[in-house]
Amino acid sequence: MKTSNGVRILIFSIAYYPYVGGAEVAVKEITDRLSSLDWDMITLNLDKKSPDFEKIGNINVYRIGGSKFLFPINACIKAAKLHKKNNYDLTWSIMANRAGFAALFFKLFHPKIKFLLTLQEGDPLDYPKKRMGVFYFFLKSFFKAIFTRANYIQAISNYLAEWAKNMGAKCPIEVIPNGADTNLFKKIENIDKVRSKLEAPLNYIWLITTSRLVEKNGVEDIIKALQYLDKNYKLHILGTGPLEEKLKKITKNLKLENRVKFLGQKDLKDIPEFINISKIFIRPSLSEGMGNSFIEAMATGVPVIGTRVGGIPDFLHEGKTGLFCEVNNPESIAKKVMEYMNDPERTDKIIENAQKMVKENYDWNLIADKMKNIFEKMPAQGGSAFGGKVLICTGIYPPDIGGPATYSKLLYDEMPKHGISIKILSFGKVRRLPKVIRHIVYFFKILLKSRDIDVIYAQDPVSVGLPSVLAAKILRKKFILKVVGDYAWEQFQNQISNLKSQKFITLEEFQEGKYNFMTELRRNIERWVAKNADKIIVPSGYLKKVVTKWGIDEKNIIVIYNAFDAQGLKMTKRESRDELNLSGTILISSGRLVPWKGFGALIDIMPEVLKEIPDARLYIIGSGSEEKNFKFQISNLKIGDNVFLVGGISREKLLTYLRACDIFVLNSGYEGFSHLILEAMALGVPVIASNIGGNTEIIRDGENGILIEYNAKEDLKNKIISLYNEEFFREKLIKNAKESVKKFSKEKMINDTIKILS
Repeated sequence: MKTSNGVRILIFSIAYYPYVGGAEVAVKEITDRLSSLDWDMITLNLDKKSPDFEKIGNINVYRIGGSKFLFPINACIKAAKLHKKNNYDLTWSIMANRAGFAALFFKLFHPKIKFLLTLQEGDPLDYPKKRMGVFYFFLKSFFKAIFTRANYIQAISNYLAEWAKNMGAKCPIEVIPNGADTNLFKKIENIDKVRSKLEAPLNYIWLITTSRLVEKNGVEDIIKALQYLDKNYKLHILGTGPLEEKLKKITKNLKLENRVKFLGQKDLKDIPEFINISKIFIRPSLSEGMGNSFIEAMATGVPVIGTRVGGIPDFLHEGKTGLFCEVNNPESIAKKVMEYMNDPERTDKIIENAQKMVKENYDWNLIADKMKNIFEKMPAQGGSAFGGKVLICTGIYPPDIGGPATYSKLLYDEMPKHGISIKILSFGKVRRLPKVIRHIVYFFKILLKSRDIDVIYAQDPVSVGLPSVLAAKILRKKFILKVVGDYAWEQFQNQISNLKSQKFITLEEFQEGKYNFMTELRRNIERWVAKNADKIIVPSGYLKKVVTKWGIDEKNIIVIYNAFDAQGLKMTKRESRDELNLSGTILISSGRLVPWKGFGALIDIMPEVLKEIPDARLYIIGSGSEEKNFKFQISNLKIGDNVFLVGGISREKLLTYLRACDIFVLNSGYEGFSHLILEAMALGVPVIASNIGGNTEIIRDGENGILIEYNAKEDLKNKIISLYNEEFFREKLIKNAKESVKKFSKEKMINDTIKILS
């Protein structure tokens, strides 16, 4: 029977208690803390002595017989029977091993049930290939399918997350590490009593390792390291495994029997005592998914030594939270032991840092909360929610910069988390072709990409919109259009930019006029494309009014405000400046180098700005047709040491520039809705922008930013100077701006977009 929240989860795991390893501990620690969910598990009866069914913590454990080789088939059959009775919402595979195959087979027969894959692998990543031997040739496509058919992947380290990507995973991949029970793994006050109990006298220096006795954990190297240490150094080995007898033989051959104690498998509750009496924890791994034991030792207050392999560098930082030794190098282990022993002050600092890190990031309560979020949201992504396939057609895509590129990348990253498959088709190399040929080639690319998709989503009404709507009509696909501007108006502005007699025509004025043949052709195309769209998405109320004037029923025009992705915004201002080698008072403006973006006026005022702010530096980021004109303008004004054309750069680098700057300026004659304004606000950068288009829906003049008339040079100059001089006012804008951006949430944008796509 399901609990009130209605989420029932079936776990596939090749092993479980009484067999204990890192993965088994992780499952129990998480499920013990999530009693609000219903848990069943299918596992292998490894010792043939355990009952076929028992409840362990919150999990109903079903053990099945048979060999490991047949486990995927037998587990799938068992799962099908249990599903008829329990109606599972989610399956959870513990590692991409035989349990992964079981989950995959179940998924093939029950495609609507979500599949969560957890990567806990500690063996080398080529181990599955070696394990399967000649069968790998036949099974490799099935093995990869474990990754490609998963709806969500949780990896315990960045190392394993990267593996998932390399295996072809397209679903969301989230790094959630294993943790430690900080109530269990902590400093024991009466340590002398513990020493006496464990027969570990104070006159010896005890080292410890807790691990399965297998080759990849490097226990042999720890034993051999004792040869390079004084005889008062002794080693406790907790754990069992296939190498136990070999390791005992090596110990005997090296005449170290009185310095090495093989303690066998210990209950989890007993391990903290052994760690507490130890000076140093060591695991010189040859490979490691993460290494729970390191975290447990750190939580206890014992310094650790590890190798720079697998997921260990996620938490072990040289000289800060631990020390690295070399792989397969006993002498290196001994040297690191002595580093700790010879510098107690440094060692104490490392212990302090490590304990703080564990408390803040690796406590099992924190880990369980993160996992609960996955368990509860995954079933909600299925059912009645739109789970189709969408082709996003866009002219630009990262590393290109610009609103459509940022927006498309955000959808690509986030939509799969809601069960929606996303394909991206950008111009790419097609952009180099002449326009007409470009559109024809792009049209055929859309046809090829769209056969198995449900929705074609075009990011502009002409360049990608025209070939997209034609393909949608031929293939009878749903067609969604996003309008972020008026293509006909933009091209018209480019044409008249060099005509000194022609005044700037606003977008509003343009809607009412009649113009040359090519302008009218472009206008007719974008309006025809818009009229043939099932729905139109615009990023501002201003643009909804513009598109309504095209003759489109306003019921088909949906305002969904753009959001910004806060990822990558963690670098400090000082770090950003150091990264870019910037100094002085930094002004940033960014966009396509086209006439209506107002860069020319901004360059013109810089000589006057420099009189008041001598160390001012203006960086203009972007590329476009006006670049040569701006270079000439900068040279003519003799401000080349203070004004820089950066060119087109990656979004990551653009964010670094934004973080580094003191004032962001957007003097544009038109903006549908600016990502850059939101990102600058979120980064704590005061914004000056023109009072046009969607800017006024973001900025409240004098409250969270400053609005100016487009190309009002004198006002723009004065606003820059006053913002530089008035610290209190500047801080007020920054504070209010950070609050303002909260309403432009990623979650709202994604959810609203899903409604339109479905």
